[in-house]
Amino acid sequence: MREGFRLPGYGGAAVFLRSHAVPARTFETEAPTLVFDMGLLRPDEYNQYLNRPAGDGFVERLSAFFFHAAADFHPERSLDTFSDETLGLTIAVRSSTDQRVELEFSLAEDATESDSERDEMDFETSRVVLATSAQSVGRLSGRTSSHFDGEV
Repeated sequence: MREGFRLPGYGGAAVFLRSHAVPARTFETEAPTLVFDMGLLRPDEYNQYLNRPAGDGFVERLSAFFFHAAADFHPERSLDTFSDETLGLTIAVRSSTDQRVELEFSLAEDATESDSERDEMDFETSRVVLATSAQSVGRLSGRTSSHFDGEV
């Protein structure tokens, strides 16, 4: 079963994540691995990156990052850049207002290479959307969360 997530932004931009399991033989592991398909949508372009494994606790850490980006008065000052080296993803808060937050997504085109080119996208979204996303992103791991522990 595939679970999907969408983080919409103003101006037609969005980030998509979809999770699914791949057989153990794919990554030569003993058990199936949860992987993520990630899409970066701009008004004039869509790039998709498929079957990427992520580091431990990826979904929970992403949820906490979105929650703090929505809740902090100045997340661009108080929140460290989110990073998952296995997936090749970083997310930084560039600026914020009382109602909006500007995020910068950067994704390695090839997560297995350290010097890979990066696909980067900045967009603004609302604090309400980020707060909602903090709760709904938990579906990607097959679990739901109704609280936040304050940890990033």
